[in-house]
Amino acid sequence: MSRMTGNLLKPGDEIDVVVKSAKPFGLFVESAAGVSGLVRGGSAAVGVTLRVRVVEFDAAASRFSAVPLG
Repeated sequence: MSRMTGNLLKPGDEIDVVVKSAKPFGLFVESAAGVSGLVRGGSAAVGVTLRVRVVEFDAAASRFSAVPLG
């Protein structure tokens, strides 16, 4: 598995993320490269590693939105 950096994320990428916090609308997560993101519609406990597909990447803010795989 390759390690991705924030400026390489693009829609369609599948990455592993760690859940940092769970909210009613989704999960705040962080990639291995330290990029923060939001997984809409996801449900998992804090600290769990998930595989997600990137939907959008905001390079200026260095954050992404994603959907859970599976």
